[in-house]
Amino acid sequence: MSTDRDAGATIIVIEPDVLVRMVVAKYLRECGYRVIEGTEAADVWAAIDSGIKVDIVFAEVRLTGKTNGFSLASLLRQKHPEIDVILTSSPDSAAEKTKQLCDDGPIGKPYHPGDVAARIRQILARRGSSKKT
Repeated sequence: MSTDRDAGATIIVIEPDVLVRMVVAKYLRECGYRVIEGTEAADVWAAIDSGIKVDIVFAEVRLTGKTNGFSLASLLRQKHPEIDVILTSSPDSAAEKTKQLCDDGPIGKPYHPGDVAARIRQILARRGSSKKT
């Protein structure tokens, strides 16, 4: 599961489908991450504005509200480049745009929560090794 280096990392899971969100959030909590759940981009900004240190945002491309996942990722890169973003979506046509906004490309649906946890570990490991250099 997670390593000591990962312990305490905060992941925001933004997924409009409550069943998908619950499964992913539960699995990530079992991996030792602090998880905040939301349904739209505004939930990410509310968490950040409240002073929570966010490490990774895991978001569906198709969100409810005014901002979709692409716009959320773009705004996060501009305003909070220290926060990594993982986008997920069903349509293959979204893959290229998602890859432009996320260093490791999209996670396609359907996915296993273990795939999400593996991507998070990869990002945190890369972040940890870049701090050592």
